[in-house]
Amino acid sequence: MDLTFSESELAFRDDLRAWFRAHAPAPEPQGDELAHFCWRRDYQRLLARDGWAAVHWPARYGGRGATLTESAIFFVELGRHGAPMMANVLGLLLAGPTIMSWGTDAQKERHLGPILTAEEIWCQGFSEPDAGSDLASLKTRARRERGHWVVTGQKVWTSGAQHSKWCMLLARTDPDAPRHKGLTYFLMDMEQDAVDVRPLRQITGSSEFNELFIDGAVISDEQVLGGVGNGWGVALTTLMNERAGLAFFLQVRLRQLLDRLLREAADRGLLADQAVAERLGELHVRAEVLRLTAYRGLTTVQKYGQPGPEGSLTKWMWSDANQRLTQLAADLLGPQALAAGGSWGYELLRARGNSIEGGTTEVLKNIVAERVLGLPKSR
Repeated sequence: MDLTFSESELAFRDDLRAWFRAHAPAPEPQGDELAHFCWRRDYQRLLARDGWAAVHWPARYGGRGATLTESAIFFVELGRHGAPMMANVLGLLLAGPTIMSWGTDAQKERHLGPILTAEEIWCQGFSEPDAGSDLASLKTRARRERGHWVVTGQKVWTSGAQHSKWCMLLARTDPDAPRHKGLTYFLMDMEQDAVDVRPLRQITGSSEFNELFIDGAVISDEQVLGGVGNGWGVALTTLMNERAGLAFFLQVRLRQLLDRLLREAADRGLLADQAVAERLGELHVRAEVLRLTAYRGLTTVQKYGQPGPEGSLTKWMWSDANQRLTQLAADLLGPQALAAGGSWGYELLRARGNSIEGGTTEVLKNIVAERVLGLPKSR
C-alpha cells in the first residue's frame, strides 16, 4: 500500500482545495431540520454546478471519472473544510451507481441528472421491522395487476424519506421462491397517496429516519431495475457501495472531533492528568488505525475491483471510536457537555446509534470473523 499521491492526484487535491476555499459554506443552521436540509441541498447544487458533486461518476454522467484515490481525497477535503455532506448522498453513492450498473438507457437518462443536482432526493427502502440485518426475510410484496405492479408493505429506518422523491425499493414478487430469490428491485415514486412517510423522532430531537407504510403503491414496468426476480443481485450492488464511499469522510470527522476535544481539554488544564492523557492517546491511535484501514480497503478495491469483507472493519471501528470519544467528552467536560442545545450533547446522544446504523456491530463482527479470519459460522 503506497500512500504517496501521484502528480495527477496532487493536482486534483490542489484544485479541490482551491474550490473549497473559494466556496466556503454558509453557517450551519441550528435547530431547524428543514433549514439544515436546504443548506446541504444548496451546497450540493453548488458542487454539481462545477462538477464536484460526484467526482467518482463517469464524465458522461456529470462526474469527473475520478480514480478511487481521488474519490477518497474528495471526502477527506470535504471533511477538512467543514463542508456539509451532500443532501442527496444516498442518490450519489447508492442509487446512481446502481442505476449505472443495471439501468436501461432510458432509466439513466431520466434519473442520473436530477440525482446529481439534488433536484430529486433518494432514499433506500430495504430494512423492515422484521428484516433489518437479515434482509432476505423481507415481507413487502409486489404483485402484477392490470399491467403494473402494486406494492404493499412497511419499511423502517428510511433515512431522508421525508425529503425524497424516489425510493430504492426491494420487494418480494414471488412468495414461493427461496428467500434470496423472487425479489425485485423497484424505483418507487414517493409522491403518491399510497406511500405514508412517518418521521421517527430520535433521542437527539431530530428525525433523520422514517417509517414507510406502503398500501397499494403503483409502480410501472419501466421502474423495475435489473429485471423481475433479480432483486437480490441488484441489491448487492447497492450494498457494496453503501459503506465504501463514507469511510474517509468518517475518519476525518472523527479526527476533527478528537482535535476539538484535545483543545478543550488543554484549555482546562486536563492534559497534565496522566489518566486523561492516556485515554486521549488511545483515541489518537484508534483514529490513525481507522485512517490507515480506510486506505487498506481502497487498496483491496484497486486489486480486486470491488470492496472486500475487510470494509466492515472501518464501519465497526468508527462506531466504537466515536462512541468512546463522545463519552470521554462528557466525562471530561461534565454537565457543560450535556447542556441542552450544546454540540457535545448532540454528539453524545447521536453516537448511540452508530453501532446500529449501516450494519450493526454484531453483524459486522460476524462478517469479519467468517470472511476475514476464516472462523466457522455462528449458526
